Amino acid sequence: MMKLANMNQNYHRYPLDYFLDSTVRCGLEAIELWAGTPHLYVDDASALEVAGVLKMIRQRNLEIVCFTPEQAIYPINLSAKDDTCRKRSVEYFQKCIRVTNALECSKMLVIVGFGFYNEPAEEAWKRAAESLHILAKDAEKAGITLVLEAMSNIGSNVIYNLDTLRRMHGEVGSPAMKVMLDTISMALAGETIEDYGAAFGEDLVHVHFLDGDGKTTAHLAWGEGIFSLDAFVDGLKKISYGGYLTLEHIAPKYNWDPEAAVRQSLATIGSKLL
Repeated sequence: MMKLANMNQNYHRYPLDYFLDSTVRCGLEAIELWAGTPHLYVDDASALEVAGVLKMIRQRNLEIVCFTPEQAIYPINLSAKDDTCRKRSVEYFQKCIRVTNALECSKMLVIVGFGFYNEPAEEAWKRAAESLHILAKDAEKAGITLVLEAMSNIGSNVIYNLDTLRRMHGEVGSPAMKVMLDTISMALAGETIEDYGAAFGEDLVHVHFLDGDGKTTAHLAWGEGIFSLDAFVDGLKKISYGGYLTLEHIAPKYNWDPEAAVRQSLATIGSKLL
């Protein structure tokens, strides 16, 4: 049976304990932990701080289903042409793998970033693949599963749809690298859940489950966009997906009251996942 997980990215104007307590108030038992300031930024975090975060989570009987380091903005880019930036990015993710282990979490999300728009696409592709090969080997040793996400073509010119995700997944070819889907990026690329299921089968291990407007990358609460919840749920059932669905609400309007977005999604979803 599919289950929902809450995510803290839109709680960034509140402390971490507020997010954890909000998750409990909403009746959810799992979280995807976005690792960014002010909650837990990996480059600033000591081992003691990481242990403290795990303790806070365990005290509330919550499960961490995925560790998602901040990686979508400067200065992290696994496809960067600049050697210093790319080296820093790889080392950052290597530390993130260690933190994932310390948090007793089995999955870590990774995206490849982007290359320059005025260079041959294959150059950025090669750099991304080299970076992922390094991280996959580290993940294998650590017993961590990397979940590779395709961004929309607004966010990346390297992995931006199912075809490029499938190509990179096959090229890296590591048992420690699986894939995920984000309903926003999927819809913007004109793809379906059934397409992902056919392409990846059991290697599809994680989902960001949001409503959207079909035009922008806004990650909306269910009932606030144009997506068909019934069609998405039917698609997940058809491909026999049994993992977690993360409510990754991302829109400035949710900053003031992030819990309201969670409650909106839960009320709309109701018992449809059963």
